[in-house]
Amino acid sequence: MGKSINHNTAAEQEFAKLELLLAQTASDTVNCLKVLKGNLAEYDSRHGLHFVNTSKSFMRSDIRAAKDTASELRHVANQISKSKTPSESEITAARSKMNATSDALTDLKKIGRTYDEKNGKEKGITAVIDNMLVGKDSKDKGKESKGGLFSSGNKKTESESSWFGSNNSSNDDNSGIKHGEAGILGAADTVEAVVKSTLRDSFSGFSALKHQTSIAEKALSPSFVDRAKEAVA
Repeated sequence: MGKSINHNTAAEQEFAKLELLLAQTASDTVNCLKVLKGNLAEYDSRHGLHFVNTSKSFMRSDIRAAKDTASELRHVANQISKSKTPSESEITAARSKMNATSDALTDLKKIGRTYDEKNGKEKGITAVIDNMLVGKDSKDKGKESKGGLFSSGNKKTESESSWFGSNNSSNDDNSGIKHGEAGILGAADTVEAVVKSTLRDSFSGFSALKHQTSIAEKALSPSFVDRAKEAVA
């Protein structure tokens, strides 16, 4: 009986941590999307786009979809809070909503790229730099379609390298470029670049949530308590 109580207590503690991280990630995602909307409005103003064909209006529905998807993370957190006993179903739900949110954020980059393509490329040195960056990014597009977010292979998808890595900034193709930045590199002033820099600078990713989800899942195993006791012995 004592062992069963210890097991339940350990699982409840890890699920409580998971609940907090789910809610925090949901809030971080929503806040990041607010920043993105502001940066897109700044981009539109900088390019004299005030009413027609603005990047903000073009991406509005996709940003809303990403926000709605992120809200599902909080929904899972609420489920864990109301549940009397931690279960595998909550782990499954957490992973599902985490992956869906990751995909929604990755899609925003693609939508930004689509906007740029629909509106053509700027001329001169801007076009040269843009083409270099987009060309590099296009080489990575094939990686996006190979394997899942947690593929066992060595190649990582764009979602995995961006959101589940230990250092988001080192994985971004445009890590040295920030919207509105002065100088030659600042000439790569595209909506895709705005989206990428915003997500990189304003969102910390899912690595902590992914890690805690795995720990909570392991806590469901009776052997988890035994291993924990051995670690502190």
